[in-house]
Amino acid sequence: MSSVRARIRRGLLATIGTGSVLAGLAIAPVASAAEAALTLDQDAIGTGGSVTVTFDAGDAVYERNWIGIYRDGAVPGGPASLDWRYVPEATGTVTWSPGDRDGWTHNAASIGAGDYDVYLLEDDGYDVLAGPVDLTVEAGGTVPPAEPKPEVDGVSELDVLSFNVWHGGTQIDDGAREIADILKQTDADVTFMPEVGDAPAQVAALLGYDHLTATDTGIVSRYPILESSTVDRWWTKAVLDVNGTEVVAYGGHLEYRWYATYLPRGYGGAIGGDWPDGWDTWNKLPAPVTDVADILEANRQSGRPATAAALVEDVEAERAAGRIAVVGGDFNEPSVQDWTEATADLQDHNGVVVPWQTTQTLLDGGLVDAFREVYPDPVANPGSTWPSDNPLFPTSDLTWAPEADERDRIDYVFVTPDERVSIDDAAVVGPQSTIVRNERVDDDSADVILTPDAVWPSDHKAVLASFSICDDGCAPAAPAWDRSAVYTAGDEVSYAGSTWRSAWWASGKEPGAPYGPWQEIVERDGVAQWTASRIFEAGAVVSHDGRTFAAKWWTRNQEPGHRHGPWQLVDDARP
Repeated sequence: MSSVRARIRRGLLATIGTGSVLAGLAIAPVASAAEAALTLDQDAIGTGGSVTVTFDAGDAVYERNWIGIYRDGAVPGGPASLDWRYVPEATGTVTWSPGDRDGWTHNAASIGAGDYDVYLLEDDGYDVLAGPVDLTVEAGGTVPPAEPKPEVDGVSELDVLSFNVWHGGTQIDDGAREIADILKQTDADVTFMPEVGDAPAQVAALLGYDHLTATDTGIVSRYPILESSTVDRWWTKAVLDVNGTEVVAYGGHLEYRWYATYLPRGYGGAIGGDWPDGWDTWNKLPAPVTDVADILEANRQSGRPATAAALVEDVEAERAAGRIAVVGGDFNEPSVQDWTEATADLQDHNGVVVPWQTTQTLLDGGLVDAFREVYPDPVANPGSTWPSDNPLFPTSDLTWAPEADERDRIDYVFVTPDERVSIDDAAVVGPQSTIVRNERVDDDSADVILTPDAVWPSDHKAVLASFSICDDGCAPAAPAWDRSAVYTAGDEVSYAGSTWRSAWWASGKEPGAPYGPWQEIVERDGVAQWTASRIFEAGAVVSHDGRTFAAKWWTRNQEPGHRHGPWQLVDDARP
């Protein structure tokens, strides 16, 4: 997860959704070296073809000069390039193909037919040395099937995304491609897609993934789908082969009416039946409803708790057969873990504590809410997924309770506890802002919100959960950090989904401060990943943003990549 966050942050060069506007207004920087040149051996290729790019940096020869491929009309320094690579030589040639992009760093999941601009740019910046040179990619060819992530030392990564795609991605132009880009940038292996439309088939075709549509939730998977069925008409069910371990994925989009979470906020929730006037609308009520028994009964009538019970029964059978289960989707209902005494006066809960039945049923059935497992404090980390801001739409299209704070976490990823599974991380995915009382408001919580470099296609945020699937059982996690405990140098604890190692004696000091006693320890395939709080001695080798660095001297909280910093680039392994 930490590497996923880094890639997304590096790729984010423009406010989400505004790329087309910026491209129309910005002016490309003036070329700084008249002698520089850039040519293509052809100006049009098919999706299966390739083009040779010849460059000459003239007087501006730098180790990090680079070539970027942009959508037609996009200006460097505005929307991110689609593909790019360093060209440190004074002159040379490189080859690029939309079907085989080896050697290039990808900011787009796939590149299809269309018009593009190619630039030669100076020294890791956006000053134009040469270009734009026009390139057309013509339709033709298919995307080959994607390979599953390889198993390493008996461990497979499983990144699961729950992503309401808002009427099948049709609310924006080229929605399937934008969704595919988001899946690539989040590194999602399995994606639950409520409000399905044709999105699963379209996205799977762009990525070479398997897909299944059986209810109003589709499943798109990098791992092969072995079997498929449904549970109680609300749940799409797929059995996946995760490098030899069978994982059952259940995706649901539950009843959106009887939206009882609006009652305490003073709005009807389209609640049918023998209820007071206005409950059967989405309109504002004369006063908030704070009777918990009435709220729960209205919620029960939605059928969501009943279908959760049916799901748990099926999950139990699959667990008895030796399979792991992951469950996700848009439940249209908050969590029992979020409407607590601690949150009773937040987000217009109006003092109400509600044991919402659907999530309670899943928890009672032994499933674990991945986000709340990583972030147990609903005050610090509310994890709200509804409503999401979307700059392409007026706020009136994004809120159903315009005079309330209607923020809730209604999109989930659950997993069955199993010695073969570890919950490694979780995050919210989407725009940094949300809607409160019909106004766009920046998120002010401690939530990690990953914002992909793509046009956001939804009125929800998504939730991403990262798991490890271990053939011989995942190593036990370090014990949870305890404020009252005394720790000595070398002790390890788990906190907020990460492992932390004490650098010296500590007690009562919360992990997280970059210069505190705790170091965040992240390793992949035996290679240390750079983290701000970890101490690195001279000679230490780390991986960061796809590159390998060696420390020139003792360092802490100094990010690799700065020319005059403590890190020396050893290898650039980015594709």
